[in-house]
Amino acid sequence: MSTHTQNSGTPAALVVKIKLRPGVNAEFSAWHARMTTAPTGTPGFVSAEVNAPTAPGDDEWTVIQHFRNAGQMNAWRVSELHRRLLEEAKALVDQGNPLALREEASIDDASHSVVTEVVTTYVKPGKERDYQQWAEKIHGAEAQYPGYRGGFLQPPASDDQHYWTTLVRFATPEQLDAWLNSDVRRDLLREHELLVKSWEHHRLPSSFAGWFPPDPASGESPSNWKQSMLVVLMLFPIVMLELRFLSPLISGLNMSEGTFVGNVISVVLLAWPFMPLIVTAMNWWLLPRKDAPRWVTPAGVGLLIALYAVEIAVLSFL
Repeated sequence: MSTHTQNSGTPAALVVKIKLRPGVNAEFSAWHARMTTAPTGTPGFVSAEVNAPTAPGDDEWTVIQHFRNAGQMNAWRVSELHRRLLEEAKALVDQGNPLALREEASIDDASHSVVTEVVTTYVKPGKERDYQQWAEKIHGAEAQYPGYRGGFLQPPASDDQHYWTTLVRFATPEQLDAWLNSDVRRDLLREHELLVKSWEHHRLPSSFAGWFPPDPASGESPSNWKQSMLVVLMLFPIVMLELRFLSPLISGLNMSEGTFVGNVISVVLLAWPFMPLIVTAMNWWLLPRKDAPRWVTPAGVGLLIALYAVEIAVLSFL
């Protein structure tokens, strides 16, 4: 682990890289569902995600677990549950290949997903453990559908909240819709209704038409991962405020009607004024000049991470 990562105040990520042997896809889906949800009760745990191979010829999956600092990450790393999960993973790889299963402390790469569904869930008090077990099942199920590109699970930011955030990524909108409309997901959602008070979902497409205009000189559009980072920055406070203040007002509506109202309000607020404001403010980073110094991109990422932290800290008082 690098000296920078060892800094106790620096956020840390634990990355498991795994190359599967043939014929274990179903077992792997169940394993990574457990691996991404297992540390949710661990101090300092922030979120987890799984990234599928995307490049031609690439057969390596990554499971990434984020922690507030290296000390808390290492406490999870030496835990018995984590050790047991790594032992289970050995049965999924060719043990003759020393590079088939690796674990390291690292910073995850930007997501290259094409389309993402964001789900924000308010879990009933006392049902957190049941919800975690349910999340394991649904993540295992979605990973077996064509086009799956990984997922993300974030538990509540504090003990006073019951908001869970989930991202589901697929290669194309059609493949994502196939999963969202599947009988498997529909059956799992029936179980889900017993565990939650309310939930909302939003689509984050790869191209946010009208929000991110191309460079008039080059015709190039901002990178998908930069677009997604800005949308999350603006969408997160809107959803949090809706859950806190709007949900009680529309509690008399059924789930379908309430979700529709929340989605309409979110999209309208994103379209104006929030996205035009943030796109203007961050244009230096979205579309840097050809002669821009190399520090521009990491500086913009650092600024957004700091803004995420501010949003989480402020909204944790809701």
